[in-house]
Amino acid sequence: MRVIRSGQLAQGVECAALESDLAAYLSVDRVVVVSSGSAALHLALVTMGKQSGGRIGIPSYVCSALLNAIRHIDGQPHLFDLPNGGFNINLKNVDRDLDAIIVPHMFGQAVSGLDEPSCLVIEDCAMSIGASAGSRKLGTLGTLGVFSFYATKVLCAGEGGAICTDDAGLAEHVRDIRDYDGRTDSVTRYNYKMTEIQAAIARVQLRSLDTFVSIRREIANRYTEALRDHPVALPRFSAGDIPFRFVIRHHKKDADPLIEAFEQRGVAARKPVFCPLHRIVGHKDEAYPNTSRAFREAVSIPLYPALTEPEIRRVIDTARVVL
Repeated sequence: MRVIRSGQLAQGVECAALESDLAAYLSVDRVVVVSSGSAALHLALVTMGKQSGGRIGIPSYVCSALLNAIRHIDGQPHLFDLPNGGFNINLKNVDRDLDAIIVPHMFGQAVSGLDEPSCLVIEDCAMSIGASAGSRKLGTLGTLGVFSFYATKVLCAGEGGAICTDDAGLAEHVRDIRDYDGRTDSVTRYNYKMTEIQAAIARVQLRSLDTFVSIRREIANRYTEALRDHPVALPRFSAGDIPFRFVIRHHKKDADPLIEAFEQRGVAARKPVFCPLHRIVGHKDEAYPNTSRAFREAVSIPLYPALTEPEIRRVIDTARVVL
């Protein structure tokens, strides 16, 4: 309401305050807020000098925002298969001739070995803001970190995103090209500004972020305890991880009939990734066996801080019956 009454709805002091708040929370020198996580991915690639193509590595098992960002720069996506049984890419297997790699910390679980690639690394923290690896927050380990504040994310502002870095030059480049007004040169710029309302919501969410994370961990622990004796592979969260999604894989059943069984009992289960990228670009499942298996088997059950105690018990009771 303070923002609305101020009459300043476009990018201004609230956005600047959010940048300062996020930088302090992440213990990083600079944060630039933008209109979405997709905008953050695009600007990260442009800022790192990839605006005219390049070979960019990404996992196949991830949302299409990463593929779209690469297409925006006329880049060449190089898709990775998953390791057997996991949802994060293995950076030890990264090709050495890539120009850059986008590394998503899938479902809030940190990717290890971020020092392995010899190319530029963009950390995709859309699912993992607040998570850490050792003493450092995710997003601060690569060349740049990108975040999303979409409605379903850990920190929710309806829409919005951010880029963080300790590199002053990269940060200033992002800040320069996120909007185009009032310039006389011929540099290509974008309309990727965050609004003051989004920033105000995100600042309130940020103050509660550690509480949100604590609740997520508590619910995940309850799910793990309740389902440990059932015929499913359960997620294993390390100390610094955030249970963004609770993804299970049945040892004998594919996801579709399980999702239908959950839905029939009033619990919204989903495939955690809508469609693997290798299918979108026309590659065969045989070339990505572990990704294809994960897509076939993985089921995400409800896990978010607003779940009430009766709802948590209902998810657990339903999962016991279905599984």
